[in-house]
Amino acid sequence: MIAPEERVRILRESKPNSWVALAADESRVVGRGASYAEAVEEARRLGEVDPVLLKIPDDWSIRAFLSCE
Repeated sequence: MIAPEERVRILRESKPNSWVALAADESRVVGRGASYAEAVEEARRLGEVDPVLLKIPDDWSIRAFLSCE
């Protein structure tokens, strides 16, 4: 599994309103894309059949202050 600090770095460095695909064990990035389908396609080209997809928001400012409770 990716360390929390690394996950935050990956999310912050990703293009707004895009998708990031992680390996099923969440150990590495296996795809990126402007759409869900593009990220999945890249992950599958790299041999990942069951990627974990993350949607990157278009703006982090509001989400950064919301509580998860």
